[in-house]
Amino acid sequence: MNQQGVALIAGLALLAALSLLGLVATSGMILQRHMARNYQENKLALENAAIASSFATAWLFSRANYERQGNCISNCILPVAIHNMDDIPAGAEFQGAAWWQLNGIEAGANPELGQSMVNPPGSGANSPLWILEELHFEPAQIPEGENSFDGVGYYRILSRGTGTSVNKVAVTESIIARPWGDSYQLDSYPPGPDVSSFCLQFADWAEEGYACGQLAWRQRR
Repeated sequence: MNQQGVALIAGLALLAALSLLGLVATSGMILQRHMARNYQENKLALENAAIASSFATAWLFSRANYERQGNCISNCILPVAIHNMDDIPAGAEFQGAAWWQLNGIEAGANPELGQSMVNPPGSGANSPLWILEELHFEPAQIPEGENSFDGVGYYRILSRGTGTSVNKVAVTESIIARPWGDSYQLDSYPPGPDVSSFCLQFADWAEEGYACGQLAWRQRR
């Protein structure tokens, strides 16, 4: 009887251990699935923010020189949808969807007309949005001529994308340099499949310290 009792207790203990092991394994699998889902949602939100940033850059590089007040340093007349410095509040990345929809530009939209030019890109719960802000303008210290330009503007692009859930949000910040001058070929908007060629026109001036294109990037949310 004692041996049978010991065997029964051992069997029950083994069964309890196996049940506990199975429960831990199941919990681990559920946790991994949640982590994988969360990673996918973050990745999708970031991808949608990148789409918005690409549209903002294309818009900036498609603006004609006359749309910006020439050689103006601050509080300038700028192309539509480009804000002067300090127009955008600090902590814009934490503003809600309503604020972004009011102040941002939908990727694929024409800011001048307020309507879409292409089918809204991205696959998130909300359309990708972008905001452009001019930070500084530096007049060019070079002789006027066929390959000269007026100066370089420095811009902040804030881009917002969502995952399949409206609660999964990514906001990125890019700093872009954009020379202004009449004699240069502008990029198309909406952007095409080809890589932007706008900055290639200023390659000869890179050694002189004049920048063009993306200078910095970070994720703010």
